[in-house]
Amino acid sequence: MAHRVNVMLDNEAWDVLREIERGKRSRFVSAAVKRAALLRRRRRALEGIDALRETIAHPPGTAEEWVREDRDRH
Repeated sequence: MAHRVNVMLDNEAWDVLREIERGKRSRFVSAAVKRAALLRRRRRALEGIDALRETIAHPPGTAEEWVREDRDRH
């Protein structure tokens, strides 16, 4: 289902939209909104991952030390 909306565009956005062929502008705007929403969701997810990462305690040692310890045990 399609919905008609009114939006205000600054001059730069209007110039970009005027370059799009009439009849294809709605699809262009719809695709741009979907893409912006996807990027926004991804950015928020990454922020959540970063926040979670800060709460995790890091084990002592380095990856090289872990490999050596594992190798020496077996």
